[in-house]
Amino acid sequence: MRLSRILFLVLVLFGLGGCYLPNQFDAEIRILRDGTFTISFQGLLIYAPLVYEISSKNLSPDEQRQKMQVLERDLRRDSGFAEVQPQGKGQFKVRYKHSEKLEGSVLYTFVRRNSDILSMKLDKQGIVTIRGSALSADDAQRALQLGIRPGGTLKVVTDLPQPLNSNAQETQKQGALTVYVWKIQKWDQAAPKIAFKLR
Repeated sequence: MRLSRILFLVLVLFGLGGCYLPNQFDAEIRILRDGTFTISFQGLLIYAPLVYEISSKNLSPDEQRQKMQVLERDLRRDSGFAEVQPQGKGQFKVRYKHSEKLEGSVLYTFVRRNSDILSMKLDKQGIVTIRGSALSADDAQRALQLGIRPGGTLKVVTDLPQPLNSNAQETQKQGALTVYVWKIQKWDQAAPKIAFKLR
């Protein structure tokens, strides 16, 4: 798998377009001085377009099941998903983990490029930027009207020196590592962002 999938929170709901929304999640990005990184995600992925269809088109149980099977197959194509458990109504309980080394100039996204919850970009100057996505006020309201509420924690764990910029809500020390923490409580809160000089 090449660097073309994984890391932090834009979704477009119908207005939320073709996207997954995370909920009840713990996500972590661990990035070290040598450029190796691991991203892990455990929690719910909610496919907003299907939630919208179920609420607006009164899909039958069979139609819902068929659409869930298609989505499940699509998620399982990514070998990083160790667990994909359909929960019904567009929701999947998942465990994801992927490790790789950042080299060259790359963009890495999770879950998909067209549905990125997290993204990490390494530019030619050796600056790595990790960011999540947030919904606009209108899309946040649409998500709430569909009964999709946010909730989760994102951590960036690193031995890199002081970040170039960061809007982390908390900073913790774990020995030689620093942990930057964001708690996602509103869809339209400021999107997580942090940048480091990698090389």
